Amino acid sequence: MARPQMGDERREQILEAFERCVIRKGLAKTTLADVADESGLPRSLVRYFVGNRADMVDLLIDRMIERGDDGVAKLRPKSRPMTTSDLVDFLFDNTFANDVSNNVVGELWYMSERDEKIRKRLAAMYGRIVKLMTAQMELDGIGQSASDRRNAAGLILSLVYGQTSFRELGMPSMTSEIGRAQARTIISALAKQSKKKTPNKEALS
Repeated sequence: MARPQMGDERREQILEAFERCVIRKGLAKTTLADVADESGLPRSLVRYFVGNRADMVDLLIDRMIERGDDGVAKLRPKSRPMTTSDLVDFLFDNTFANDVSNNVVGELWYMSERDEKIRKRLAAMYGRIVKLMTAQMELDGIGQSASDRRNAAGLILSLVYGQTSFRELGMPSMTSEIGRAQARTIISALAKQSKKKTPNKEALS
């Protein structure tokens, strides 16, 4: 009974070591031997618990998705329903505020230019965020169509990612407060549009 738990602990130990190596050396230059040295485990055990290097990259992406899912679960207010505004705050304060995750994602973006599998996995990861925001906007009655909601969610995601990227370049004017304000402006404008009633055709005839 203790073996699965031990396996999870070893896998977490290895993935944490992998993250540190990726941040220090870059994803392209990180080898299984590097991860083994960083984790303090024999290379054979690293392969046993996480597989080859490609498997390890997959697990790393899964790990970031799990972090996001856990964050959303913890975000849900206990005293009221979650709102689109809550999700916007979560993106700025949690998802894109983790420097470790941001650095790892930056490496994955670089690798995705040459690796189709990584590119598709990253696209799916960000697609999950868009779907989550789109679904929440629908629950909140924001937007006149699914297309409007998807477009708004994609634009907000672009704002968050862009603000994070510029901040890492050392541009202090690109603060999360500015991006957050613009994201809320988008949501507010979409909410106002959805409240407008369609003109009665008989009244126009």
